[in-house]
Amino acid sequence: MSRPDGKINHAAMKLGDDLIMMGYPGPKYKNPKRLGQATQSLYVNVSDVDAHFVRARTVGATILEEPKDTLFGHRRYGAEDPEGHQWYFAQEIAKRAKPRKTRRRFS
Repeated sequence: MSRPDGKINHAAMKLGDDLIMMGYPGPKYKNPKRLGQATQSLYVNVSDVDAHFVRARTVGATILEEPKDTLFGHRRYGAEDPEGHQWYFAQEIAKRAKPRKTRRRFS
């Protein structure tokens, strides 16, 4: 959707069943870079976080955090876009089988 001056007021993207909507925040908007601090971060699941990281770094993304495994079962990395928005990309780590408890036998 465009405004009368031709600039975009609202846009939406669809990938599979997912929908992302974006809107014009108004003339007083200041991005995080202009404010000097992060205002939010987005967490996006991807199918191969390590390959995603390599592509992002190759094209010059500002990396906030190298890929690492988290305590809550995701592998993730962080990056910042040119306006200062923080993005975290992650994938679920395959669940490992818990070690089986061995039973003591008494003779």
